[in-house]
Amino acid sequence: MLTLIAMGLIAGAVLLLYFLCVKKAPKPNEPPSPGWMPLVGSLPYMKNNLASQMLEGFPNSPLVTLYYGLEPVYILNNFEAFDEAMMKQGQRFIGRPVRVLQKPTLGSDGGIVSTEGELWREYRRFSLKTLRDFGFGRQGGEEIILREAGELCEAIDSTPAGQALSTTDLLSPAVSNVICQLVFGARTATEDPRFPKLLDMFQSLTQRRAARHMNIMLGANYKYFEQFGFLAKLILLRPERRRVIHLSRQLLQFCKEQVAKHKGDADMQSEPRDYIDAHLQHQTNLESDRIFNDLRLAMAIRDLFVAGTDTTSNTLRWGILYMIENPDVAEKVFEEIRVNVGTERMPTMKDKGSLHYTVAVLEEVQRLGTLVPMGVAHRCVEDSVICGYRIPADSVVVPNIYGIHRDPRVFPEPEKFKPERYLEAEGRFSPNESVVPFGSGKRACLGESLARMELFVFFTRLMQRYRFGLDPVERRSIGEIKDNAENHGGGIRAPAEHKIVFTPR
Repeated sequence: MLTLIAMGLIAGAVLLLYFLCVKKAPKPNEPPSPGWMPLVGSLPYMKNNLASQMLEGFPNSPLVTLYYGLEPVYILNNFEAFDEAMMKQGQRFIGRPVRVLQKPTLGSDGGIVSTEGELWREYRRFSLKTLRDFGFGRQGGEEIILREAGELCEAIDSTPAGQALSTTDLLSPAVSNVICQLVFGARTATEDPRFPKLLDMFQSLTQRRAARHMNIMLGANYKYFEQFGFLAKLILLRPERRRVIHLSRQLLQFCKEQVAKHKGDADMQSEPRDYIDAHLQHQTNLESDRIFNDLRLAMAIRDLFVAGTDTTSNTLRWGILYMIENPDVAEKVFEEIRVNVGTERMPTMKDKGSLHYTVAVLEEVQRLGTLVPMGVAHRCVEDSVICGYRIPADSVVVPNIYGIHRDPRVFPEPEKFKPERYLEAEGRFSPNESVVPFGSGKRACLGESLARMELFVFFTRLMQRYRFGLDPVERRSIGEIKDNAENHGGGIRAPAEHKIVFTPR
């Protein structure tokens, strides 16, 4: 009897080893990979700055295979592969990886960013229409941004001359107030005393590298976690994962409170004041709450807030650093604004058509800044072929935005700040299709129009009013502050904390 049990165990072990080492080993026709080991896949071979590693290690490969555990994840490593998947075959890559732990820990299968199918289509359609009604990317939204830009300059002007200011503390509330007014109907970032802590939570979530890799790994291997539920429970024991879940629940709780507050004082018969009111009214007009309900509303608010706060404020921080590093560029921007707008009135979106060099500078800031080095993960919903490589259905695909933005074949001397890349011979701005900070295709960033408006208005107003300089007591160079983004490997690529002196022009 014992002999039979032992033989069974040995046979099982052999089959397991065969499965792990042969069935799940890299296939000869797959895109190249940095390495693979049973169970852990490519994780031991991944460096901190994964996007840079993919670019430098595989400069001529349109796709790279990374094994997250037992399953491959395909990295779109240049614009050719990105365009093929996101644009030409966008319908095949419209899915999202399964969020194994989201429903058990947060009680919902998602809001806007992480969902797919009918739920995603309905929410995206509703959100776009509703936010546009409130001025999202239009004149009404611009008026909000102009007010916040004015408040920002007043805050700078009220500080003693020569005092250095934290760009995070300065820019994050200003940018947050824009989305706050569209979603909550109030300047929550400066009116709610809890908000500074909330912003810290946003940044903790978006800049955690381990959390991002874990989400990709879970999504790629979801079928094993569904079959063996204890594996997911083991992951929940990890301190890093517990911390992420704790932060996510706190953010979700804040959003739930905003929904409850609106339900208490909203008039369902009147014009909606903001996104929450519009959602609540929409709910009451439906026969079922299968898609639109209070919990999904809270999740959607969380998605809008995370997407609309950290990325825009950090792009502006990058812009200020690049202007300090390239003073000749900064002076050209100021001179263009002075000639075409003047120094008294605030630049508006109507001025964009005459500020070609300034727009080119912002394009280069977004290229070199690359806020999201490894873009949002997609799920292939049917068998596909990208650049000659077969991508099986249910595979996870991740665009390497950092690599696309630093491809030397597209951008010669890619590490140099050169706005001239986007200027035609007569000086007119001409965008490069390979600059894709907001993604592309059917699942491009929902807030692109608002973000571009915010970047233009805030940046031009700051350039019109001030010269920038590092805090005199700062011992690090601009390069060292920028290098923080290469070293911490978080989801959002942000420069190190620093302070800036704003000198009036």
